[in-house]
Amino acid sequence: MMNKVGTGITDLDRLMGGGFPSNTVVLLSGGPGSGKTLFGLNYIVNAAGSKSRCCYVSLNESRAELLRACSQIDSLKKAEAMLDKNLSIVPLELGKDLDVRKFTKIISSYPELDKLVLDNVNKLLMYSGDEREYRINLSRMVSFLRERVGSTMLLCETPNGDLIDTGNGEAFECDGVVRLSFSEYEEKPKRVLELYKMRYTSFDPKISHEFVINSKGLDITETKLI
Repeated sequence: MMNKVGTGITDLDRLMGGGFPSNTVVLLSGGPGSGKTLFGLNYIVNAAGSKSRCCYVSLNESRAELLRACSQIDSLKKAEAMLDKNLSIVPLELGKDLDVRKFTKIISSYPELDKLVLDNVNKLLMYSGDEREYRINLSRMVSFLRERVGSTMLLCETPNGDLIDTGNGEAFECDGVVRLSFSEYEEKPKRVLELYKMRYTSFDPKISHEFVINSKGLDITETKLI
C-alpha cells in the first residue's frame, strides 16, 4: 500500500486518498498572489506540528517576512515556536554561485527531512546556460530529492494563470502538479486550485476547487467542473 503524506488541507488530502504519495516531488505552480507561499508554509508548519522534520528554503523572502505571513493566520501562528526544533526556515541569497550542486549540498547537511519546500524552483535554475542545461539541472535535483526527502514541494511562478509551468519541463519532471490561479468567471475573483497530475494516485483531474485563505487557515470548497 502506498504511503501518503498529508498536505495540511484536509479536503485536498481526501481528494487524493490521504495526500501526496511519499518520496515524490510535487510542483505547486501559479502566478503572483495565487497563494503559493502560504500553501507551502501551511504544508510545512502543519507537518512540523506532528513532529515531522521540515525545512522551508526561500529564495524570495527572509525568515522574518515568512514568520510575519504566518502570524496573520491562526493555523500558522505556531511556526515561530517550532523554529530550530522540527522546523527550519532557510533564506538563501540569490546569485550565480547558488546552483543545484550547492543547493543539494545544503540539503545533505541536514538530518534526513520528512518534508521540504523550495520557494522557488525558477530562481534556483535561472542561471542555467540554456533550456537543455535547465532541464538537466532540474532532473538531477528532482532525482536527488526523491531519494533524500520524504516529500518535496517545488514552488514555481508561471508567467500567467493559463500555464502549469514555465515551459522548461518542470511539470514533466515532477511526480505531481497542483496549479493555483484566479477564477475569471466571477464578479469577485476567487483563488482556484486544480490537480493536474499525481503519480500513484487515483483522482479526478482538472476539476476546479475554490482555494480559500482567511485569518483562520487554508481550505478548499466544493468542486466546479471546468
